[in-house]
Amino acid sequence: MMDYRALTCLHAVLQFQSFDKAAQHLNLTQSAVSQNIKRLEQEYGQPLLIRARPVVATPLGQQLLAHINKVTMLEEGLQEHMQSSVSNQPLSIAVNNDVLATWFTQVVNAFSNISNTKLHIKSADQAHTRALLQKGEVITCISQTGTPVAGGDSLFLGNMKYELVATKSFIQTHLHGDITPASIQQAPSLIYDEYDELWGRYQSECLQIKANIRNSHWYPSPHGFLDLVLSGTVCALIPTVQIKSELETGRLISLFPDRQLVLPLYWHWYKLGSPVLDRLTKVILTVTKDALY
Repeated sequence: MMDYRALTCLHAVLQFQSFDKAAQHLNLTQSAVSQNIKRLEQEYGQPLLIRARPVVATPLGQQLLAHINKVTMLEEGLQEHMQSSVSNQPLSIAVNNDVLATWFTQVVNAFSNISNTKLHIKSADQAHTRALLQKGEVITCISQTGTPVAGGDSLFLGNMKYELVATKSFIQTHLHGDITPASIQQAPSLIYDEYDELWGRYQSECLQIKANIRNSHWYPSPHGFLDLVLSGTVCALIPTVQIKSELETGRLISLFPDRQLVLPLYWHWYKLGSPVLDRLTKVILTVTKDALY
């Protein structure tokens, strides 16, 4: 029989990234939380956490984290079916920055109108959100990969379209009116961070040139990302849905309007028979019907 009290401590430490905060959340002492996790480690004969900043689960710790997340969702779903009581367990979701900056606020608003369940959202690149689901750090995610994880399911939501845009002043200053793949590659561009693969993909897939990010600034903020483009400092790939008004008013120019990067998005979740997950999935499908292509 698994020690679910100790597993709950493991979950809380990873969730709050602190033994002290986990203890406060569970109404335990920090020593009790530490002893519970140490007892688990002794039982399994190996460490479950890498005690650093951030706190990281070992492979076994990831398996146990996924297990306790699933068991909690199953118990909450069963309780709702049997007693008509609403789940109080937060729902953890991995979502990429561009989705957060565009249509996911509509999801949170609509879901909050029908449920008291709190959403705990983790930001990650769309190529890495699914890995967080596999590790058990989240229960659901939005990913560019359609293949479901073991024990899970997925649905195609639609496509996010990206356009390479810049201001008129950027075109005059950095391109001198010469809008070609070669000139674009030499001009200042923008990516989120080392995990951002979209600019490289756009160069190779849409512009048919060898990817090069040496002239790219890094700026890991979706709203700051757009502000930098609007300032005329850089050109960048921006979701079309995020810049409709800027394109219509001419504040931004699509440099290659017939060469858009199309990124499919999929909704992933563990099949747990959870009413909360079912409600969230319905909201996701409703919102993306208008937000995606």
